[in-house]
Amino acid sequence: MPPQQGWQQPPPGWGPPQPPGKSKAPLIVGIIAGVVLLAAVAGTFGFLYLGANADGGSPKRGGTMPGVCADVPQAALAKARTTNGNPAMSKERKVADGTQTSCAWDQTKGVDGSGLRNTDAYVVVGDAAGEYERRVSQSKQNNQGTINERPLDGLGDEATAVLVDGKSAFLQLDIIVRKGDTVVEVEHTGWDSGMFGNKRPDVAEFEAAARGVAEALLAEV
Repeated sequence: MPPQQGWQQPPPGWGPPQPPGKSKAPLIVGIIAGVVLLAAVAGTFGFLYLGANADGGSPKRGGTMPGVCADVPQAALAKARTTNGNPAMSKERKVADGTQTSCAWDQTKGVDGSGLRNTDAYVVVGDAAGEYERRVSQSKQNNQGTINERPLDGLGDEATAVLVDGKSAFLQLDIIVRKGDTVVEVEHTGWDSGMFGNKRPDVAEFEAAARGVAEALLAEV
């Protein structure tokens, strides 16, 4: 038999070494790292969102609010998102020329939503003219932000709104009213929940809420 021409195919296991195949390990490691990173980012955003949008209230308190505080309608408090009366921080006392009453409300858990809302009110019967000027001046001395003041129509004999607009999300709006020998001051404070943090509330909403509580208190004096 004549010899075969050219090179014969080597038997299995012989011949030049084959280049090693590419390892898939770096790809797998990269995918795992990407998944871990995405999970971490999602977890961080989820944590921030849940923290910013947590219920801002506390369980409903028992006890009775003093004096005119107890007569503020639930609808006015619901509008202010402060339906949780705080009898321990509210009191009525007699003074030489009349009475002084302080009222405090904050949020009820599961009712008044997220963010922060506090409403404090003061009703003073006595030296109304002097007390009115003193309280307006005191509100304007707040150094926590820019002060904006404007008169309010249709509320008592005279009324002033003082807005304390800080650099943060926190907002404070005071309404001071004189009606006859009585002065009513309502201080409404708080912030709203944003996507991942606190944000500044709507000023018109704040004014409407504070005015509603002031009107309710004036109706009782």
